Amino acid sequence: MADSSTTDPSTENEPVPVIVYLSGRHRGTTAHLTAQTIYLEINADGGLAITPAVDAHPDADNPARLHRSGDSYELDVQPDHNVWVNGESTQQHTLVSGDLMEIGRNGPMLRFRLYPAKTAPRRTAADAFSDCVDCARYSDGSLVRRGGRFIASAASELLLRTTFWFRTIVIVVLVGLLASTLLLSQRSRDLEQRIQQETLRMQSISELLEQTGRDAISERDLVALRGELEQNLSTTVQRVEALEARSDATRSVIARASQSVVFLQGGYGYDEQQTGRPLRYLGIGPDGRPLRTAAGPAVTLDGDGPVVEMQYTGTGFLATESGRLLTNRHVAMPWENNPAHEQFTEMNLTPVIHRFIGYLPGVETAFGVHLIAASDDADLAILQCDTAVQAIPHLVPSAHPAEPGDEVIVLGYPTGIRAMLARTDTKFIDTLRDEEDLDFWTIVERLANTGRISPIATRGIVGQTTAEAVVYDAETTRGGSGGPVLNMIGEVIAINAAILPEFGGSNLGVPIARSVPLLTQLPPD
Repeated sequence: MADSSTTDPSTENEPVPVIVYLSGRHRGTTAHLTAQTIYLEINADGGLAITPAVDAHPDADNPARLHRSGDSYELDVQPDHNVWVNGESTQQHTLVSGDLMEIGRNGPMLRFRLYPAKTAPRRTAADAFSDCVDCARYSDGSLVRRGGRFIASAASELLLRTTFWFRTIVIVVLVGLLASTLLLSQRSRDLEQRIQQETLRMQSISELLEQTGRDAISERDLVALRGELEQNLSTTVQRVEALEARSDATRSVIARASQSVVFLQGGYGYDEQQTGRPLRYLGIGPDGRPLRTAAGPAVTLDGDGPVVEMQYTGTGFLATESGRLLTNRHVAMPWENNPAHEQFTEMNLTPVIHRFIGYLPGVETAFGVHLIAASDDADLAILQCDTAVQAIPHLVPSAHPAEPGDEVIVLGYPTGIRAMLARTDTKFIDTLRDEEDLDFWTIVERLANTGRISPIATRGIVGQTTAEAVVYDAETTRGGSGGPVLNMIGEVIAINAAILPEFGGSNLGVPIARSVPLLTQLPPD
């Protein structure tokens, strides 16, 4: 801040009187008052000068005079001039430290201050703040305009015209505030990303759980199926009847091979890796459904709500005398085909099979199955039956690969439970509707108990073959994965691996030759 002296230095033991310019080009500077008499002169440019009497120009415009009186000064206003002190018009006034002088309305503003002897007349932050407040208070204009003037002048005064140490502290504080703001902003972005990731996880979990709900059979589904049966609109039944009616040879192949085609039914969930705690629903609502959030069913690792279980169906077939089954890897390890699996993994959750069972046509009871091998380069897996099935014939692999133009038969359980229910009658549907606690597992038990488990057969033509895939147009869909693709003498040429919506388009199978390395690496049956 600049200092200017008008006369000789004051004596050592007297207070130091100063004038602080609050406007004009000298704004923020101070003038030491040492002369006995001082004139306040208006310059040609409208600015204000503080001039000792000995240096005053006789023709100058002098609105007021300051005359020494003890430690202070007396203010005498010249005739035909107006001076306001602390917002009040005055003609004569004994100045005290802190008085604000306004020379003419909206004219130059000055502050009179007395500083203790032997101290440098430096304004403190409080002084600068007080000056800005008073300048805004006694100026003209609206409240908004005066507020804007105060903010602008306060920022300028505090940063440019206060002490070096105060400015240093202000800069340090501002840098700290800026760093804190940047840190908070980064943390806010990180938090937003975590919230987005958590939302994505919850949406993925919700989609998976919703899919599980769609796969289940509700009473509404049973009513719809009963209506279909009454109107004889079961497309699946019509297709099976049409295929089996084509020739006695076709019927014979289907009849023999169907005995070895297994309906697979599984359920799995997720456990926390460190603790083994299972993922659970938060609770069940009055309607018997899981409690929901905006993102879907509410799940947790705490509490005692029902354990979350993803249910699915698939197909396999007996490939050895000892009861080893061939199927797809994605049937034995269904989570790998689940888009939400990665989200579960990021939550430190690991998939756990809750129940994995199989049913054979004509056999009333289920048997457990478990995974013993899965291919890393083909969609193939081998399951082992938990009970002996030696009395059931296994399917024989073809010694010759399929060729384009060959006819094929695909056996499996596409659409799972729904297709089997579609081949029942209205009486059976009514019986199911009368039962309590009917669910995904008990419906299949009832189908098996009444001898209603049997695969669906579809027929097609091979369109293309490679070492990795057989392409054919036999109709299939989800649930039919893992079923055998047979030539017209009942030998297996491929394992159906397609998961396509509805019954249409070209489908893919894994050539049976790809299963040989997987089977031979296992210990003997």
